[in-house]
Amino acid sequence: MKKLLFPILLLLNITSAREVKIGLVDAERVMNEYQATAAATAEFNQYVFTFRDSAALLKRKIDELKSELDAQELVLSEEARLRKIDEIEALTESYNQFLQNIFGTRGKVEQKNDELMAPLLEKINNAITKIAEQEGFEIVIELSEGVYYALSELDITDMVINELNLEYGPTTLPTGEIKKVIVILPFREENPEAINAGLGQVCQDELYRTIRIFSGRYTIIDKTTINMEIVKRGLGVNVIDDNQAYEIGSSLLCDYIIMGRVSKVSTKIEYTVMIKNVKEKTEVSRRTSSVTELVKLYEALNNDLRALLEKIQE
Repeated sequence: MKKLLFPILLLLNITSAREVKIGLVDAERVMNEYQATAAATAEFNQYVFTFRDSAALLKRKIDELKSELDAQELVLSEEARLRKIDEIEALTESYNQFLQNIFGTRGKVEQKNDELMAPLLEKINNAITKIAEQEGFEIVIELSEGVYYALSELDITDMVINELNLEYGPTTLPTGEIKKVIVILPFREENPEAINAGLGQVCQDELYRTIRIFSGRYTIIDKTTINMEIVKRGLGVNVIDDNQAYEIGSSLLCDYIIMGRVSKVSTKIEYTVMIKNVKEKTEVSRRTSSVTELVKLYEALNNDLRALLEKIQE
């Protein structure tokens, strides 16, 4: 989904004589960590993939006709050759018109993006307005607008995110509770197709994207630290067994490990994702899913991660 910028709620008048309380918001973080965004993105991607498949079929048909013309050109009559050329040109024109109608300016894809984004942006702007009023900010500026330094108490991003995600339940800890530490390992790729598609990394990346929403509840070990630990131990992504995973988790002072395995046969992707208790060296829960499209993989991983996190919150 293409990036859209949030408008600044109020413009800063630096010539104002009176003191003005100014707040800051990180629009990109708000968009990434607002839980409604994941569902909108999945719906948008599914919509786009449908049209991409149709476009690919048209392009393949054009390429086949061109190949036929090249192969038969010496044996075709002039009339037959011209008919074939006319067919190719007509199909090419239809293909180009299809691309323009779907992917061009104000095409169906752009309209779908606007349709999905409009209600989200309205809720986000309402949340920013509500927090600004509660905290007494007269002006709220987006952090990308050339802000070089500001006190941390001026940043209302976390408050805005929490306000937006209230409908999804708590994503932060009650006061006084200690954050649990979680590490997410790359999935083991169980066959050549999965390896060629890099699905182990794809799954890890998607889980990291989803779990950022819960950064107020958990401390998440970053991927660079994980990769360094794997390299330091001389391990490969596809040869990390349970004991080695527990050792990595223990070394990084983690409470839980999220790991899994993934395979791919033609268009079918199957995976199992598990969450394990490092201290007790036990499996808390696991989820297994099978999908046939990459966008469905993202959606399934998102849902399964949430289900696993619920298990350690019980």
